[in-house]
Amino acid sequence: MTTIKDIAKIAGVSYSTVSKALHNNPVVKEETRKRIWEIAEAHNYRRNFLASQLVSGRSQLVGLVLDNVGNPVFADLTTYIHEALLENQYHMVLALSRQSVDLMANLRVDGLIYWGNLTQDSDLAQQFISLKRPILVLGNDEPTDLPSLKINRKGGILTAIKYLKGLGHRHIGLIGNSQEIKVQAFRESLREAKLSYRQAVVLASRTTWEDGYRAVKEMDLDDKMPTAWIGVNNLVTQGALRAFLERGFKIPRDISLVGYDELPEMERAEIPLTTVGPPLRSVAETATHLILALIEGRAVSHETWIEPVLQIRQSTGPVSMAASEGPAKWA
Repeated sequence: MTTIKDIAKIAGVSYSTVSKALHNNPVVKEETRKRIWEIAEAHNYRRNFLASQLVSGRSQLVGLVLDNVGNPVFADLTTYIHEALLENQYHMVLALSRQSVDLMANLRVDGLIYWGNLTQDSDLAQQFISLKRPILVLGNDEPTDLPSLKINRKGGILTAIKYLKGLGHRHIGLIGNSQEIKVQAFRESLREAKLSYRQAVVLASRTTWEDGYRAVKEMDLDDKMPTAWIGVNNLVTQGALRAFLERGFKIPRDISLVGYDELPEMERAEIPLTTVGPPLRSVAETATHLILALIEGRAVSHETWIEPVLQIRQSTGPVSMAASEGPAKWA
């Protein structure tokens, strides 16, 4: 296996110069650094993380901790964070929360990114804090004393409602009630848009495709049924779309449907879905910038916000006469 000493001998420079070049230390001239990297790649050099840590005091590892990986959002987000870290000569270590603390301690990661609500006094937060490493909380809704990158979910829901209202929809429903922040945002956004709210227009559903499908499949059809719906996430929305189609609704002639989460899968759905949600690549790049700043000891804002964006596709359209007069007209 090729070592730093081997590269130094081939390049005709000192061991110290090679080590600094491989860590992209600016004291090494660009021409020399580039030549050393070319030699390292040509000889299949693989960096020893533990040895590098002894030299530099850093592992060049960042931990990403998730509660679960069942939603495609996490697959895309993980990929983008991995790519952004690599561009900064860092590697990512992925773990689920219950398995992560010992792993991160053993690998001596330089920093942690945690997706979800992590209050300072929670047991998990205390375990992470005990690692004495910078922590960035990503996507949290609950207040925390830790630096956080937050998503303006209420702003996203309000954007969707104003868009649907602009298409003439006055009765708008929400598919999914398991995320209180979005249910609350839905109620408040209807009020801000001067539209009426009824508890019945929030369908009971958790977060899976099957939940969204079942919620719409079992929904009562009456003359007060909304003409437009918002799904709480990508999976719920796609399940709801299938159920609407099976029940004979034409999308968007009879029903307009907006999904929360902007993912490639939404564009590839059987009817391309209009979405509102945070641009995940931007989330990943901002999270990477923040955690690296924390690792380097630079000051960051206590809260940084990402604004969701609206992507208009084929699942939404102007309210139709048939829709505005109720389901009986569609039969």
